[in-house]
Amino acid sequence: MPVLSYELNKPLPVPGFKVGSASCGVKSADLRGKRQDVTLIVADVPAQAAAVFTQNSFRAACVDLGEETVSQHATDIRAIIANAGNANAGVGEMERVWSQDFIDLGAQAAGVEPHQVLSASTGVIGEPFPIDRIRATIGEARDSLTEDNWIQAAEAIRTTDTFAKYASRQFEVEGQVYTITGVSKGSGMIHPNMATMLGFMATDAPIRAEVLQGILSRTAEVSFNSITVDGDTSTNDTVYLLSSGLGLGYPELQDTSSFEKSLRELAIELAQLIVRDGEGVAKFVTIEVSGAENETQARDLGRTIAVSPLVKTAFAGSDANWGRIIMAIGNSGSFIQSDKVSIKADDVLILKDGNLHPDYKDELGMTVFAKQAFTLAVNIGLGDAQATVWTGDLTHEYITINAEYRS
Repeated sequence: MPVLSYELNKPLPVPGFKVGSASCGVKSADLRGKRQDVTLIVADVPAQAAAVFTQNSFRAACVDLGEETVSQHATDIRAIIANAGNANAGVGEMERVWSQDFIDLGAQAAGVEPHQVLSASTGVIGEPFPIDRIRATIGEARDSLTEDNWIQAAEAIRTTDTFAKYASRQFEVEGQVYTITGVSKGSGMIHPNMATMLGFMATDAPIRAEVLQGILSRTAEVSFNSITVDGDTSTNDTVYLLSSGLGLGYPELQDTSSFEKSLRELAIELAQLIVRDGEGVAKFVTIEVSGAENETQARDLGRTIAVSPLVKTAFAGSDANWGRIIMAIGNSGSFIQSDKVSIKADDVLILKDGNLHPDYKDELGMTVFAKQAFTLAVNIGLGDAQATVWTGDLTHEYITINAEYRS
């Protein structure tokens, strides 16, 4: 079950964009007509584009094609087409052929040119891609295009996700209100750089592609690259950000600080939703690392703690086993002075300057670790830099879900 402490608000339409979906039976022909599994996002005007992709070396053809398209046509993107149920990865020479066919179908449905279309796929790796089933049903996505279809788009990119993930933000600059709406998917194979996740965000804020790219890269680092469920990075991870503003004739936004702040908030919300819906996850844990020499050290240390199976099973068992935490800190690869390290669980001080705090009692730590959501704060006492990483626990259900994933 997802670890949710709040209800999602309905996503807002974004000027210049329409969204549709289709049920093509991507994973299995038996699912055709039973669940949405193809998403189509169409820009009414040429959109500016930015993207970040997986750093897995065995990456899918859709990632390569997406990177090529953004590098060559970032100021003239008109559509994103994505599917769930089949990753179209690890299938040899046909992988790129099927990826291009998928792009061509998206272009036909959107009424644009193939070089204006970005694609993404997620699902089972190593299975033939069912392009014929998609071709037969893609018209549903075209016919359902509307400004208000963002929830359906989020539904159509789910795999093991238990709920659709979406969010919106609005901000104002010089009296003009702009909107950002995004959808994401992810539940397992989640780890920084990036994870088995897709994310699509759209805005009408008028920002040039090269500026948009810098903002997205910085945003991804503190959001999608700051979560981990199980330590595995996928072949297909992709985040796209499109802006319709310049195409709509808006004057270019000179001060992008409000946009970047709002985009960061939105991306963090989407990233946290992925952790809250992690496969088998019953705990949502925020790991705050401070006192680092630089932000990279802080984030790497937080990731090491977050991905440790021993730490994660301690979370699952509500066991405040601080010995596992200091073990993970020592495994981070960073220089550590043990006599400077302090650890808190919520407001309970466990370790102070490398020593167990005299007032600490195990039952105090156990009470915190028993919560559905809590914060683990680690200060390593070496500097002023800090970073935050979000993770969950590791339960028997995770094994069950992944043992049965292809069945």
